[in-house]
Amino acid sequence: MTVLSALTWGVSLLVSLIIITVSWLRPSYPGWRGWAVGQTALVLGVLVDSLRTPETLLISVVLGNSLLMAGSILCLRAFQRFSGELVSPRTNQVAWAVCAGIVIALILLTTVWDNTALRFILVTGYTSTVSLMLVALIVRQMRQHQALRAAYGLNLGVLLGGTLLTLPRLHMMVGHDASLGFTLNGPNILLHTGALLLSVGGSFVFWLLHDDRRRQEMQRLHHELLVQATLDPLTTLLNRRGLSQAYEVCQDQAANAVLVLLDVNEFKSINDQHGHAEGDRCLVRLAGTLRTIAQPGDLVSRVGGDEFVLLLTGSEWQIAEQLEGLEVQLAGGQQGTLGFTVSFGVTRIGAGEDLARAMNRADQAMYSGKARGIHVQQPGKTNAF
Repeated sequence: MTVLSALTWGVSLLVSLIIITVSWLRPSYPGWRGWAVGQTALVLGVLVDSLRTPETLLISVVLGNSLLMAGSILCLRAFQRFSGELVSPRTNQVAWAVCAGIVIALILLTTVWDNTALRFILVTGYTSTVSLMLVALIVRQMRQHQALRAAYGLNLGVLLGGTLLTLPRLHMMVGHDASLGFTLNGPNILLHTGALLLSVGGSFVFWLLHDDRRRQEMQRLHHELLVQATLDPLTTLLNRRGLSQAYEVCQDQAANAVLVLLDVNEFKSINDQHGHAEGDRCLVRLAGTLRTIAQPGDLVSRVGGDEFVLLLTGSEWQIAEQLEGLEVQLAGGQQGTLGFTVSFGVTRIGAGEDLARAMNRADQAMYSGKARGIHVQQPGKTNAF
């Protein structure tokens, strides 16, 4: 039993020293340091309480239970801070400190007057309340954050498992000879196993929770950066880089596709006469029109300024209908249905053809039409391909 006790104390103290040092030298998410201290207090509370003898009864009971209560509330607050659920931290801190102080004072009295049943009720009531709050918090987080469900579940399992392993010894010691606490038996082995589980296992699973959250945030950041790098912020269409990347992915399916290059006629005059805000609204309206024309598999992009690209990848009859629909959408009097006119050039993309070459060909067709005064104002007047 002495060897088991020494092993448990040695491992727990070493792990506690490591996690507290790491948490202070490498601060991470809110609650990181509080959890390190709380878990250490929790484990030490279990071990100090196990050293109870007639000679050390007062210090063992008072110090052990004080560490247990302090560790449990620190762990709860750590998870609350980590999850962002800690409301009015100063008020909560004062309230729990007052409650803990009252309970510790009562524990001291029940130890002096040897009222084990009342002491058991006090400690169990306090720690059970904190434990239920912690379990409820972890369950809520598991429901809200699917990506962190496994890590939260492991933390819950370790906390509950470590606590349950200490119960057989607690039951054994109530009303029995104190010497049983130093005998190599099942309840004592389970107690030390629970202490090691809370110390070593708790350190691992809480670190795992931090690592999963950091990886999730890195993935979200990567996605946001990818969106910013490939989407036009004004119209949310693909930008030039996004179009190039998407074209590379679907190049094999884009053989014999049709590329349409469009720009707004007299766009500089719109900005000069009506302001850039009106110019932006024109671009957004044109982007919306192109979205209604595009079908699944097609690509829509704002490649710069007032220039847009529509890549049609469907069948011959579908592309023909889309081009006809595009003419109808953009036609309508001198100012068009959008309040401005648009010119576009159309070209067919050959198998394996470079996108830049096809865009250059469509650009030449568009400006050739502009030179001849052909704008999209009435159906049937657009450039052929």
